[in-house]
Amino acid sequence: MNTSIAVLLGAMAAVLLAGCSPEAATQAPRLAVSPLATQGAATAAPLAASDTAHLAMFPSTNQLVIKNADLEILVEDTDLALDQVTQLAADFGGYIISSETWYAAEAKHGSLRLAIPAAQFEAVINRLRHLGLKLLRETTTGQDVSAEYSDLQTRLTNLEVTAARVRTFLDAAVTVEEALEVNARLSDLEGQIERVKGQMRYYEGRAAMSTVSLTLRPELVEPEPPTLPNWDPRDTFARAGRVFISFWQVVLDAAIWASVLGAPVLIGLAAVLGLARLAARRPR
Repeated sequence: MNTSIAVLLGAMAAVLLAGCSPEAATQAPRLAVSPLATQGAATAAPLAASDTAHLAMFPSTNQLVIKNADLEILVEDTDLALDQVTQLAADFGGYIISSETWYAAEAKHGSLRLAIPAAQFEAVINRLRHLGLKLLRETTTGQDVSAEYSDLQTRLTNLEVTAARVRTFLDAAVTVEEALEVNARLSDLEGQIERVKGQMRYYEGRAAMSTVSLTLRPELVEPEPPTLPNWDPRDTFARAGRVFISFWQVVLDAAIWASVLGAPVLIGLAAVLGLARLAARRPR
């Protein structure tokens, strides 16, 4: 039993080192013909059905591409554009990851980050190009992670097969020290399996949902410069002539009114003065 444990620990150490090296994918197949495999093949536990289904979802022949886009659009109304983008994401099966608005130069700006199904990525980008008044900037990138994902698949398979074989030696351990040592190796393998699965889920999620960053910049309307009134000397002369005529009209009207209303008064005053003079000349 001690020989078996030693062989087991040596094989596991080789697997752990191989899993961390760049040649993990090429070294893994040799593990299937090692002495450890011959010793534990009869009792090795098969892969779980959920793990098999997980691997079948993304076979190594599929191409996984992480797509990203960054756009800046000139819009007339920022609030209206925000509502349109939100509705557009929902129509194509996506959602808003984050949203931000702020004011600059007394105008409202907006920024959004969208998650869009990869199959609808090009259609959404095409719709966004025609959303506002003008497309100011567009950057589209794609990262092919197919090779990395395939390496993770191979590493996951080898780690799970090795962990299944280690479990058989845990049941066959004679002493407590052997059981503890085998259990420590098994825990380390299970930790590696979870990390590999997490990395695979990350690639799957990023490849399934593309990310679109969108900046909405409002159209700034510059105020019109003040305009001076047009000066026309002919208009000034005409206005001065109208004022002149109006003035003398008032003067002549006053003279006419004075002559008409003041004549009887003047006649009465003249008669009184004449009688006074006659009376003064008459001798006493």
